[in-house]
Amino acid sequence: MIILYGLPVSSYTAKVRVALHWRGLSYQEREPEGGYRSAAWAERVPMGTLPALAHDGFFVAESEAILEYLEDAFPERPLLPTGAQPRAQTRMLARLHDLHVEPRVRALFPLIKDPAPHLRLPELHAALHDKLERLAQLAQACPFMAGKQPSLADCGFAVTLPLARRLLEALDRPLGLPAKLQAWEEAMAQESAVQAALAPWRLATDNWLATARKSS
Repeated sequence: MIILYGLPVSSYTAKVRVALHWRGLSYQEREPEGGYRSAAWAERVPMGTLPALAHDGFFVAESEAILEYLEDAFPERPLLPTGAQPRAQTRMLARLHDLHVEPRVRALFPLIKDPAPHLRLPELHAALHDKLERLAQLAQACPFMAGKQPSLADCGFAVTLPLARRLLEALDRPLGLPAKLQAWEEAMAQESAVQAALAPWRLATDNWLATARKSS
């Protein structure tokens, strides 16, 4: 049995959910034991992060480690290409998401509740746009990030780029994806597994945005 511990609003939980749906794996999804940021969850996951995954008595946290574990545990449904170089390229793109693009998107969250978001928005918007332009130079997007098949490189971006668009819309700014990434986004919209995986995340994100804007 696979149990995914996370929250619907968590982007990194959604990232793992995308991988599970692409692999066609059955799983249960549960909220953290004792609640997120609780002492009980910190005892299970000392860093206190989301998501985590349990599989037949084995427990692992951190989204990228989870995706790599699934790759090893279910090799018949790979999300890594064959060959050392294509695999390295795929992993590089996945790391670009976690280290360079996602943090630029996450930096937009405080602005949703900021009474004067325009003070920081141009700088943050420009920083995100710069990372997306650089990503477009490296991504294949034909139609997936690393080639013709879905891979680990797509899982994070499948959540983060829609999130960037949604946050910027709330801040009255366009996302402005480079043409290559726009084509990739359109391809993801046709992926039923991705859309099913993102459904709970979209609902939770929309609810959070509605509440945050009311309280600002």
